[in-house]
Amino acid sequence: MKGMKLLTAMGLSTALFAATPGFAAEALTPAQKAEVQQLIGSYLKENPEVVIEAIQVWRQKQDAAEAAMTRDTITELMAEARNTKSPVWGNPKGNVTIVEFFDYNCPYCKKVFPSVKKLIADDGNIKVVMKELPVLGPNSEYAAKAALAAQKQGKYDLFHAQMMNKSSRLSKEGVHDAAKAVGLDLDQLQKDMESPEIRQELERASVWAQRLGVNGTPAFVIGEELIPGAIDGDRMKQFVELARKKK
Repeated sequence: MKGMKLLTAMGLSTALFAATPGFAAEALTPAQKAEVQQLIGSYLKENPEVVIEAIQVWRQKQDAAEAAMTRDTITELMAEARNTKSPVWGNPKGNVTIVEFFDYNCPYCKKVFPSVKKLIADDGNIKVVMKELPVLGPNSEYAAKAALAAQKQGKYDLFHAQMMNKSSRLSKEGVHDAAKAVGLDLDQLQKDMESPEIRQELERASVWAQRLGVNGTPAFVIGEELIPGAIDGDRMKQFVELARKKK
């Protein structure tokens, strides 16, 4: 209603200026522009709720546009996940796909790890696509590269679990200790860590995170839903059930 009043006031002022000789053929003069600005400014001072209403409408449109963009990105991500080169945990042919963004030095990622592990074991029909997102510094990046290199030796799952179960932050030495503990060839691991494929995998994960607005770990995409932050096992199950219903 206030917005309509403002438009009416602007219409009246325009009509007033239109009655001025030469207005139809020429643009507003500086004096006329100043008068319009004064009219609108006075109206907004007397009715500040009009500005608030306009901002709310703008925010709603922005939120709707961002939500639509996120949905489209999730659709693309899930399409890629069907034939992903990223490590897969659980059932590669599972009827529900979870994409997890994580960092080996993230305490919340380590906290949620047992819930993810239990969900996979209890359900048996879940595919978890692992997206290494080392956001916590060089040691996190080193651990991520090592984990992806472990995939080449067929021991990603074991190595992933070994590092996730360490309560302290991982240094390079800690990564080496974890590698030795699961029987990885350390020399080969370090060579494979510098491969172009691993660099591309990390870059691709980073691009997906940016497009989804993920700026911290952990974050999950379950079915059509983006869930930032650590969630417990019960909520994971709820999202999995929702994803199955939508199939």
